[in-house]
Amino acid sequence: MPSRRRLLSGLAAVGAAGLAGCAGGGSRGTNFSPGRESNTEWPLPGHGPRARSYVPDAVAPRTPPTERWRAETGPAVGRVVVADGTVFVPAEDGLHALRLRDGDERWHVPIRPYGVAVADGVAYASSRSEPLVYAFEADTGEMRWRVETSGDFAAAPLPAPAADAVIVGDTDGRVASLAPRTGEPRWTFEAFTGVYSLAARDDRIYVGTTGGEAYELHVVETEAGDHRGVPLWRRKLPGTVRALTAAPGSVYAATFGGGIARLATGAAAGRTEWHAPDAPTVTDALVHAGGLVAGAGSEGVSAFGAADGTRRWRVAVDRVAPVSPAVAAGDTLYAGVGGALRAYALGGGVGVGPYRADVERWRRELPVRTLAIGDGALVVASDDLDGSSGVVVLE
Repeated sequence: MPSRRRLLSGLAAVGAAGLAGCAGGGSRGTNFSPGRESNTEWPLPGHGPRARSYVPDAVAPRTPPTERWRAETGPAVGRVVVADGTVFVPAEDGLHALRLRDGDERWHVPIRPYGVAVADGVAYASSRSEPLVYAFEADTGEMRWRVETSGDFAAAPLPAPAADAVIVGDTDGRVASLAPRTGEPRWTFEAFTGVYSLAARDDRIYVGTTGGEAYELHVVETEAGDHRGVPLWRRKLPGTVRALTAAPGSVYAATFGGGIARLATGAAAGRTEWHAPDAPTVTDALVHAGGLVAGAGSEGVSAFGAADGTRRWRVAVDRVAPVSPAVAAGDTLYAGVGGALRAYALGGGVGVGPYRADVERWRRELPVRTLAIGDGALVVASDDLDGSSGVVVLE
């Protein structure tokens, strides 16, 4: 049954954006169904440790949405997340916790955050101007611990799926595994350049750096019962690794100016399985949904076959403006491109080959910094809410 929020309607959609052709065509991996769960959350910047930025079962607006609420905050400096009925906003004036139901502020701490992630009732935040990692009680904002590192951060903390740990990587290239309850370092690894992106699957940690390197670390247990991160391989890529997405047997890497690559993991030691060098530069997130890998950049939104890297569809925009990371739920992809929030058919609309129609489902003129999905709604950080920065929730 659809959520009641999906029955609400608002602004009329504007005409569809121009389409460009794609190689490969076909319907493989493009048959998506609308979401059915209206109580989903988005607790990490990429939704989960794998950083897929996609929730197959989540309900989100497929038709022009209405506004649930809006609240002022400082400009967002990292991706918003949604957990425990709360929207967490890393902003220039601190970390805000807003009630998802009505936007009331639950708490605010005046740190200088870069990113935030929530797991097991704790909000972990990294700092963009100080070498600090924080842990706060998610319901009260009470500080649980604070740990100093060697550098500041360009990636949010990553609660790891194995070994009960929080992974952080700083701009000096130091990757550290921290104990969630105390912040005590358990193991460290030194990359050659600063850490820009993180993802994880089971007992593997994937690290992307500003120098264009991707690493796979294997978390193993020692004879003493401790854990450590053992590097399995390092792969040089043609640009800063802006986004990583972990999948069974492979990891997808989006680079600045160097396209998107699929790298084999484990015993294959980072071998390039395919490389799409002409893929547009993606803004800090890849959407991995079934047989597609998609992302948003200044040129618009593009989707590629996850298995072979062929372009499946592309929607171009004719206005250069700040771009938000893309997110997806059910059969719809969302991104802020060309100065507007846009919703696209994840499978590429109607048609085959280069001829597609009805790719864009709706748009709303709204500059977007970051997006998240939760409770059947889109949570949008914007710099233009009646002339102020803040968050608006659309359903």
